[in-house]
Amino acid sequence: MLENMKEYWYLYLILFALIVLTIFVIKKAAEASKRTHGRNQALLAKAKREKELRDAYANLTEEVIAAAPADALFEGVALILENQCQKAVSSTAFYQGLTRPQQLIYAVYYLLTDAKEATLSAFFRRSAQPLTGDAAEAAQAMFDPDAAETVKSMFDCFDENNESASVTPEVLDELDGRFAARLAQDNLYVSCGEYIKKNSAFFCNNR
Repeated sequence: MLENMKEYWYLYLILFALIVLTIFVIKKAAEASKRTHGRNQALLAKAKREKELRDAYANLTEEVIAAAPADALFEGVALILENQCQKAVSSTAFYQGLTRPQQLIYAVYYLLTDAKEATLSAFFRRSAQPLTGDAAEAAQAMFDPDAAETVKSMFDCFDENNESASVTPEVLDELDGRFAARLAQDNLYVSCGEYIKKNSAFFCNNR
């Protein structure tokens, strides 16, 4: 045995390397499976929560709106509008048929979603008018002055009709960072929900 090991030592070295490599691959596969499972669980939990919110605010009345937590109300209403838009034959016609407050809620929900998942500028890169302009208007109506001004400045950067706006990467990064810090500090869903409460007549199902 010892003589064989001395003579064919390189084969044993290769075997050892293969064992180490197999252990490494198995470990990485297990870690990847765990990450995938975690992502799937998170997606399932997100889908379940969104369904619960849609169900909770499917039949909006003045009483339901008044009693609802503002942040949950905003998310529930926005999710219902999003779901209705996806089912509509024409998303443009659907959006045009919404009341003005509904349009602003729809637009600001997409702005906040993109800003939370990516950056504020991501929303303006991915979207176009009238959604971007409505989101900027919604920010003015629902956010505090600093956050609203940040959104307006970002809108100006992507506004083809605004020749004076600067669109350098440094400016976009500064605005993205400013808005990200604002999101980390406060829950803007609350102020959006308060806007729904103030304009409840436009959101009630029996309007």
